[in-house]
Amino acid sequence: MYCIQKSYSGKALLVIICLFFLATSGFSQTISKKRGLAYGHQSQADMAAISKNISWWYNWSATPESAVSLVFQNYGMDFVPMAWNGSFNETALRTFYTNHPDSKYLLGFNEPNFTTQANMTPSVAAANWPRLEKIAKDFGLKIVSPALNYADKPVTENGVTYSDPIAYLDAFFAACPNCQVDYIALHNYMCYAGSLTNDIKRYKKYNKPIWLTEFACWDQPTITLDMQKGYMMGAIDYLESDTCIFRYSWFTGRMSARYPYLELFQSTSGQLTELGQFYVNFNPIHDPNNYTLIPARLEAENYSTMSGIAIEATKDVSGIANVGYIDANDWLEYNIEVPTTDDYTVYFRIASNTTSSLELRENKVALQTLQIPYTGGFQTWKTYPITVHLTAGRHIMQVYAKKAGFNLNWLEFTHIGQFPTSVPEVSQSDERVFPNPVKDQLFIERENNNGKTEVSVLDLSGRLLFSKVFNGETSPLEIDFSGFGSGSYIVRTKNSGNILNHLILK
Repeated sequence: MYCIQKSYSGKALLVIICLFFLATSGFSQTISKKRGLAYGHQSQADMAAISKNISWWYNWSATPESAVSLVFQNYGMDFVPMAWNGSFNETALRTFYTNHPDSKYLLGFNEPNFTTQANMTPSVAAANWPRLEKIAKDFGLKIVSPALNYADKPVTENGVTYSDPIAYLDAFFAACPNCQVDYIALHNYMCYAGSLTNDIKRYKKYNKPIWLTEFACWDQPTITLDMQKGYMMGAIDYLESDTCIFRYSWFTGRMSARYPYLELFQSTSGQLTELGQFYVNFNPIHDPNNYTLIPARLEAENYSTMSGIAIEATKDVSGIANVGYIDANDWLEYNIEVPTTDDYTVYFRIASNTTSSLELRENKVALQTLQIPYTGGFQTWKTYPITVHLTAGRHIMQVYAKKAGFNLNWLEFTHIGQFPTSVPEVSQSDERVFPNPVKDQLFIERENNNGKTEVSVLDLSGRLLFSKVFNGETSPLEIDFSGFGSGSYIVRTKNSGNILNHLILK
């Protein structure tokens, strides 16, 4: 795989095109080939718990930790050695690759632009790189670049202070123009998925696949578990979708302090934290072959393809996530099936921080423009309609941002004269769904359980998997989840016109 940036005339946006020598279908696989862990103290029980949907890890060392060194391949896990700095253990690296001939990668130096980490100037890193190339040549390896981040205590060379990772990489490549570098590595601790995507875009200029070898939310003074989960949701959705991302790994497994909720493992060996359950089980699905029969509501995050956006946890009264970080010329595509040729109303659930606009396109031909007023902020939600004429058949509908400054929670297609599904101003606290993650039985506890309650279970593409109607049964309501496989599900409840969605993991 390699990445090419191509600029199209008349557009300010750089469209990132990723070309593959081999076709891939990442979302159809049970185990993510990208998702990994940056951590060095796993037990065998830890590995059994996390290997359900994580395929690789590294520990900043030349060899795996002793507790799993003889068993990690039994769990389908790939260990990737690292040459941490210029004093790396070449003998240990060569011994590992000799004993593991299927190993394919070697990670370069760890944050060399930090005086508190590998502490190597660009010229020193370049001078040491041929030693890595010799190992790679002997064992047929691909080499990953030095892993960079913004440095608070940066190295300095020839009067230049390398706090900016891009400046360091530019200097490294200038000093090492013909060096073998097959992938670009970076670290990121920004707390918003949009900030992560914007940072990664900067590294795409090198036209090489990317390894994000450390990431988590860690740059804010106040971080909660919900904030960490919301960030992880948006980050995973982006990282799995962007085909220029070859691998990524969360930091970390365990820490001495609970805050800021980075840990995937509990203190007990083999037990995942709530965040760990989320990291293992959250599997976003964007299926370009799936068409939704309208009238229907389409959750914004269930796009088939997109350019430039990220998802985040929503504070709207319905839904799990919304699409955000939308710049001008960004777009999302949704596949719909129109039953009859007719006029339709399309409702957009919008939160806007300024006056902006979007265009609805059918097979990339403009149908209608929606002028979006200021709603009060990026999580202050209002619903706006447009009317379009659609012909019977299958169509690709594109939501195209003409101007930035808004978030999108959902869009709903209805017949003319029909209103969208009710959006009640109720709190999610009126209803509790537990346990989460679920094993066999899921319970739904409501403060008001009067009348008929319809409970549906959907996958993340919006496909209905199960539905049951309760008629005034005593709370809590009970759903049998024993027949569902491991993964992420949306449990939707409808009572007296009130609709609530809950993200449930199994």
